[in-house]
Amino acid sequence: MPYGPLKYYQLHYIVKVRREQNGNILAKCDPLIKDHFGGKCIVSVKWTGADGFAEILQQDSKMSDMLKEVMLREGEMRVDPTHDQVRFHGKWIHEDALAINVTMFEITDRIAGHIKTRLGVLN
Repeated sequence: MPYGPLKYYQLHYIVKVRREQNGNILAKCDPLIKDHFGGKCIVSVKWTGADGFAEILQQDSKMSDMLKEVMLREGEMRVDPTHDQVRFHGKWIHEDALAINVTMFEITDRIAGHIKTRLGVLN
């Protein structure tokens, strides 16, 4: 085994906000899995979080359907406020499997839209 940095990466998507606005944007998506091993599939997704933002994300049925398609690969989805931005990301992925997933990009665009609507961000 070579020493040094591991070859795992995590894709982050970022929405810029004012520092005082981002505290109430915190959520995590957990897949509800049916079966295990070879027949493993995602039945639904459950958003948990603070200050009602998770409920807003849970009500977006189209996004929930898209998440069911990608959560086996992504494993998780988190929305975290930090300083003057809100970032959302999935799990760490080895460099051999690292790729931009079109469905995941659409999901992140929908989450960004919910953040902008909730905070009243125009740009």
